[in-house]
Amino acid sequence: MADPHPIGSTRKLYTDAQAFVFCSAALSRRTMEADPANVSFCPYNMVVYATMRQPGTVHVSYRRPWRPDGSAASNAALKEVEALLDGIAREALGLR
Repeated sequence: MADPHPIGSTRKLYTDAQAFVFCSAALSRRTMEADPANVSFCPYNMVVYATMRQPGTVHVSYRRPWRPDGSAASNAALKEVEALLDGIAREALGLR
């Protein structure tokens, strides 16, 4: 029988946690036309979670799409992606 705790820990970290992956076809196309290497940012992901330590606090997070070596066109396209993610996060938290 397989070990139900294969990493050796039984401590519960979250009361709830969900990850969402999605893509904006038009926005993704613009980022990839600016630089084909930007394919690594698609799909976009966001995580919504509450921890055991702060069960009444909902956290929303996402990875910022950023490349230190990107061209001006690539950086501009990735800023659009970040604006989309930031807008979704703010709306989810009722900040918009």
